[in-house]
Amino acid sequence: MFFPEFTITQKTLKNIGTVEYSRAIADSVKILPVWEKQLRKESLISRIYSLLKIEGTGIDEQTIKASLEGFTENKPQEVTNFADALRSIREIGRKLELEEIDIKYINQTLTQRLLPKTKQGSYRTLKKTGRPDPGEILAKIVTLFDWLNSLDARENHPLITAAILSAEMLRIEPFENFNQSTASMAFDLVLESYGYSLEGLIEIDSYFLSSRKEFEEALAEIEKNNFDYTHWLEYITHGFSAKTYNLVEKIKLLEKDTKVAKATGRVKVTERQERIIEYLQDYGLLQNKDFPVVFPGISEDTVLRDLKSLLDRGIVKKSGSTKSSRYELS
Repeated sequence: MFFPEFTITQKTLKNIGTVEYSRAIADSVKILPVWEKQLRKESLISRIYSLLKIEGTGIDEQTIKASLEGFTENKPQEVTNFADALRSIREIGRKLELEEIDIKYINQTLTQRLLPKTKQGSYRTLKKTGRPDPGEILAKIVTLFDWLNSLDARENHPLITAAILSAEMLRIEPFENFNQSTASMAFDLVLESYGYSLEGLIEIDSYFLSSRKEFEEALAEIEKNNFDYTHWLEYITHGFSAKTYNLVEKIKLLEKDTKVAKATGRVKVTERQERIIEYLQDYGLLQNKDFPVVFPGISEDTVLRDLKSLLDRGIVKKSGSTKSSRYELS
């Protein structure tokens, strides 16, 4: 049986306290649905970009954004796979117990059409320096998930259990490709199963990307310290607390906009109008030539009527005239 050793230090305790405080505020503050949707989108883009960068695939954020929005026909397969895998986490996390098959499904989704079918979601067959031999992987993963579903794991704070699971998956590197991404999504799966996720509003992978040296050192220290996870837990909880705190600061700013919107009667917008606002949040500017891309199959007159409604309520401002008109958020 796997029994991880660790100490909850003052640093870890403080970090978890910050997370709990931030979560309480995030749960109590109400913002416009369009802003909440935008925060989720920003988190998803940042996450896919960071994970792909870590995995050695350099796809810029604009390409990722355009792919997710359907604004490009040449959508990178990696973006499709990562978006699909991240969306599946919420569904899988509803299970009473997570299983070995769940991480295999995640990895299979990540590697779809990138590896031969026999390699998708399959444990590696090649040896890796400093990692368990291929013949040991199944037993180690099964043992790890036995612990995950044990009373020992369930008595921990969700962040502690999630951090330990992801660390072990990183140390085992069970798959041929995308091990860090699979481990990161396993972290999310645990939080989701505990009802501790923030529903896609937060991502920690940009923290991993910006602190690669600290990441590698914290992971290496587990083995150096006789398989003690104390420093790793400090590192993970620090990143998560910083991200939740930043999210709350954004939400507080958007709460002010929400109050103004309610006071001035600007809250109710149609689905197309919401789409216009989202586009302006992402790209800053909308012109007549963009209409067919943003609203395929919708007439220009219809889009102009939606824009006029937003203009009348002071949500959007216009410069120029006729076909050269430029629309921006007020």
